[in-house]
Amino acid sequence: MNKMLESFISESRDNLEEASQCFLALERNPDDDTTMQNLFRAMHTIKGSSGLFELGPFTSLMHVAEDILDLSRGGQLSLTSSHIDILLDAMDQITAWIDELEATGELGSDAEQVAQPHIAALEAIRPASSDTAIIQESSKATLVNEQSLENLSEHVANLPEADRYRVFTEHDSAVMVHYVPKQDCFFAGDDPLFTARNTPACEHLAMSALMPWNELCELDPYQCNVQFTVLSTADLEAVLDHYRYVEDDITYAEIDLSDLVIPKGEWSDDTSLFQDLEPLLAEAIENQDWSDISKLLGPSLSLANPDTYQASCLRWMCAVSQKDAAEPELMEQLHRAYLTGEFESCAPASSMTIESEVSDSEANEPEQATPNTSTALTDVHITLLNAQIQMLDHATDSDAASRVQSVVHILGNILKESSLLAKLEGIAAANSPEALINFITQVTQNEPTLEKAPEASDSIQDPDDELDMAAIVRQEQSQRSDDALAMETGDQPQHVSEVLVSQAPSQRQSEVTQAPTKAEKAETQKPPQVLKVDQQRIDLLMDLVGELVVAKNSLPYLAKKAEDEFNVRALAKEIKSQYAVINRLAEAMQSTMMQIRMVPVSTIFQRFPRLVRDLSRKLNKDIQLVLEGEQSEADKNVVENLADPLIHLVRNSLDHGFETADERQSTGKPSQGTLCLRAIPKDDQVIIEVSDDGRGMDPQKLKYNAYNKGIIDEAKLESMTDQEALYLIFAPGFSTAEQVSDLSGRGVGMDVVNGLIQQAGGRVTIQSELGKGTTIRLFLPLTMAVSRVMMIEVQEQCFGISMENIVETVKVPHSRLKRIKQGEAIILRDKVIPVISLHDLLGLPYVEPLEECPLLIMNLNGEDVALKVDQFHEGIDIVQKPLAGLMAQYNYYAGSALLGDGRVLLILNIKELLSCQ
Repeated sequence: MNKMLESFISESRDNLEEASQCFLALERNPDDDTTMQNLFRAMHTIKGSSGLFELGPFTSLMHVAEDILDLSRGGQLSLTSSHIDILLDAMDQITAWIDELEATGELGSDAEQVAQPHIAALEAIRPASSDTAIIQESSKATLVNEQSLENLSEHVANLPEADRYRVFTEHDSAVMVHYVPKQDCFFAGDDPLFTARNTPACEHLAMSALMPWNELCELDPYQCNVQFTVLSTADLEAVLDHYRYVEDDITYAEIDLSDLVIPKGEWSDDTSLFQDLEPLLAEAIENQDWSDISKLLGPSLSLANPDTYQASCLRWMCAVSQKDAAEPELMEQLHRAYLTGEFESCAPASSMTIESEVSDSEANEPEQATPNTSTALTDVHITLLNAQIQMLDHATDSDAASRVQSVVHILGNILKESSLLAKLEGIAAANSPEALINFITQVTQNEPTLEKAPEASDSIQDPDDELDMAAIVRQEQSQRSDDALAMETGDQPQHVSEVLVSQAPSQRQSEVTQAPTKAEKAETQKPPQVLKVDQQRIDLLMDLVGELVVAKNSLPYLAKKAEDEFNVRALAKEIKSQYAVINRLAEAMQSTMMQIRMVPVSTIFQRFPRLVRDLSRKLNKDIQLVLEGEQSEADKNVVENLADPLIHLVRNSLDHGFETADERQSTGKPSQGTLCLRAIPKDDQVIIEVSDDGRGMDPQKLKYNAYNKGIIDEAKLESMTDQEALYLIFAPGFSTAEQVSDLSGRGVGMDVVNGLIQQAGGRVTIQSELGKGTTIRLFLPLTMAVSRVMMIEVQEQCFGISMENIVETVKVPHSRLKRIKQGEAIILRDKVIPVISLHDLLGLPYVEPLEECPLLIMNLNGEDVALKVDQFHEGIDIVQKPLAGLMAQYNYYAGSALLGDGRVLLILNIKELLSCQ
């Protein structure tokens, strides 16, 4: 299966689980905004991710469900229980499709037909007034899109001339995209910068702030506050396909290449170089001799200052003349601009944020003819300048020159056409980081000719305030190579991307030194890291740990053999010493693996709020579910094996245990019943408790039902205690239901519960009081992978018995065994305990020991039993394997294990053996 699809399935299951919990929470508290936001985020993530795999019906159903939630979130729809029923049914279908994707990798051919009833039911929820709102919103969106397209033309004019010239001369088409991500896009799994940077055939990328940046202490890092302007030469279809998951966040326009032709530069009064050229150029344009223009202008352009406005006009004229279909009108406009400094009756704007200051007397002169003497610095520029200070602060002798050169390049772009440019060139020649820092400080704070930066109240960032992304990336790459050296000297390297945060111009310098370092932030705000690993790898590693346990157990046998057979006591002693070390390491590794496999029982408990809600509504009962101890942990296999038993217990409790609201009120109980699922960790076990405050169980009724069904005989009916009668519900075929329903009445549910719990190495206990309720407890081992057993010997054969039910081992004289009817018993601590011979249970001959009789005291189903054996051996850790073949039919063997000396140890199922007695 595709790795991306596997990830989608896993994440969708988590999001569906969260959505289900949110739906139930909203039913209880419809006005909880936090729950609604979490629900909408989960649904939006599923819908957005599904678009990666072309799951049409899946995505359509999620889209309609998301629309309904959006109406509710906006206050246009109040969700009721019936609405939530429809939404939950839709989520059930989504869950079924997730299972189908996991099994086959695709949806069934009938997915479209299956989705239609759910979509129709969801559409029926939509209020009629919302349709009008949608139309109005659509019209509003169209208007916004048209306005944005006009803004895109402004962005074209602000593109660097080099980028426009390259696109014009090398390509035949261009697309401009304005991408404004949603503020909460990070919560939907979007990465706006990654999306923008990976635009197909991206020729230019500019990023700017959408709103003025807040102060650093008030900055919300989870809110996106940037917008992107992208120029691409790819086909429009390819660009739209790239942005298909954020199509609501972009506006775009196909750019006519002639729109890229905008000359830029400083007007030069020295036209001597072009005086002889002008008559020939005018004649060529008039005659449309495009092939002669490049030959005519080439020599002059090679000698001219490339930064002048006239040179820019001539370069564009050469470019236009070389196109396959040159435009005479455009050529004439360029020629006019070359002569007058005006292009398309608009003052040519600089590619940087430089504004000309002209007096009233100069208003009639071309703006390009007056060089700029001042620069309007915005917050973005000041932030970028402070980033340069950070770059220079970390300069060393080995990299000072490269850093100075990089900073000078950035400053040159910001101060281009400014009178400060000449001063910058002089400082750059000195190659001094300190001098450059002083210069930047004067530019940002003390230079009297600088204009004031825009006020923080400006609502929208000016399009000209775009960051030079290419320069920032180059700085970032050049600095990474020096981070290690900075760490060695004790300085914390700070990247340009980490400095581009909101700061007031007057506070930036002080905050740079006062702000906590990245190491300090990581110390206080280090998020938990989660590594997802395939379960099969964990299981394989667990098997290897089990093999290590078996190999470890072979060392004592090897030591005994070295001492008894080869009489090498020194070697035996060394083997025992090494065994202690290996045993310690194996136990640590085993414990670590146990922790890795541990999962909270909440993974199972979270299934039941929905189950209880649906069944209680179906049974017309008012039942509240209470979950406790959800964070208690157990082995993953143990938790997964809990699912079926708990479902049976909960369904039986809802159907049999609880009365209707009227019945409860008639007995003085509150109309709402309470069902509690509780997990309690205890030593090496976890106890799962299912309790209710319902009608309880009547022992007499249970006895007579069992007698009438032939489960017990008359003698058992008379002798059975009330507590023993409660355990009759686990007998196969037993049921107290008067009629069979889809919930209960077949007499198989509780029998399945008991069987599954015993297979998992656990046990079940019951407490019930008529009229007050019932409590059922499941005692389960924390892990099923590696278990500990006691080895016992019967007729020179070794068997294993699980340590979970063993209370103690004793050796008593034969005289203390008392004969009671046909059996034996022993009085131990004033308690009569029946004695059963394991020889008889296994069909082996019994030879009475010469001295004391070994007894194994066990607690089974709340009763103590003494097993008579021949000899006790040590307890060992084993990896229990299920029996296969013919041996699998003998259920009085729980499994087998391999001993260190190569023998196979059979593990006895004592409960099953006693039931066969």
